[in-house]
Amino acid sequence: MASIKVAVAAGKGGVGKTTIACGTASVLAAQGNRVLLIDLDPQSNAAWGLGADPTLPGTAELLLSNASVPIQISGNLWVLPGGPGLKGHEVMRLDPEALADAIDAFDYNAIIFDCPPGWDHLERLGLVAAEVALVVVDAHPFAIQGAARVVETLSSRRQKNRQGAQNWALVMSRVDLRRTLDKDLESALTAMFPDTDRLLVRQDVALSLATTERVPIMETAQPNCRGVLDLQGVVGWLQNAQADRKSSDSK
Repeated sequence: MASIKVAVAAGKGGVGKTTIACGTASVLAAQGNRVLLIDLDPQSNAAWGLGADPTLPGTAELLLSNASVPIQISGNLWVLPGGPGLKGHEVMRLDPEALADAIDAFDYNAIIFDCPPGWDHLERLGLVAAEVALVVVDAHPFAIQGAARVVETLSSRRQKNRQGAQNWALVMSRVDLRRTLDKDLESALTAMFPDTDRLLVRQDVALSLATTERVPIMETAQPNCRGVLDLQGVVGWLQNAQADRKSSDSK
């Protein structure tokens, strides 16, 4: 797989964004790719959920001094923890391109940015460093409004030819099609974002267990469970999006 940089964002907390980020990283790593997950959240939930010590030097140190070393989780998966250092004034004053510059020399097949909702500058660092984005949403009205804000940000940057993600998809998270709200979610998103691809990650206890056990999902879940199959679909979309980008760049 050619290298790809992916921002995972959401306009509202509690929609399963970090689960999607960790799961996507785990699937990519299981396919033989060297993957780095960069946690941009001061709470450092992604690093914790993958089994890393969230108090170790991580993303803040990378941004300020290039002093952090990615933590190896498994043979092909590394993580840089978030942490409270990301809330410091020094990080908040950085240029939006700071993260893109900091990772320029990294040698990974895929870099995933877990972007925190409610921290516009930290989210922007990830969106600018990325080539594609996954916007995670559930059936809650506030989540849909938040997703609209993220999509508007992405669209505005693309229209102005600014650096950052040029393609994105909506990821409907923790979907249970027995629930009326979840059944109506896709039609609502289609009406709001008719030109945006929509992906589905169904509710699956395997996703929760991976977080509880603090291990990548591909190391604990059955390969044919709903969560894994749906995450593989997300990865397939990313690979197609990256292939399209490479083809467009070569013309």
